[in-house]
Amino acid sequence: MSKKNTVKSFEDLFDQLENIVERMDTGEIELEESLTLFEKGMSIVDEGKKKLDEAELKIKKLTNK
Repeated sequence: MSKKNTVKSFEDLFDQLENIVERMDTGEIELEESLTLFEKGMSIVDEGKKKLDEAELKIKKLTNK
C-alpha cells in the first residue's frame, strides 16, 4: 500500500479557501456548518501563512538578505 502525499501546495490551499468562502457566501448553509467551515478556513489560512513564511525564508537565504 503506497503512502499518500498529504502535503498541499499553496495554490491547493488557496483553492480550498476560495471554495469555503463561496459556500459561506451563498447564505444557504446552517449556522453549525458555517462555523465548521470557518474553523477549517482558519486552519487553511494558518497553513498557507506557514508556507509563505517558509518561502520568504528561502528567498532571504538565496539572496543573502
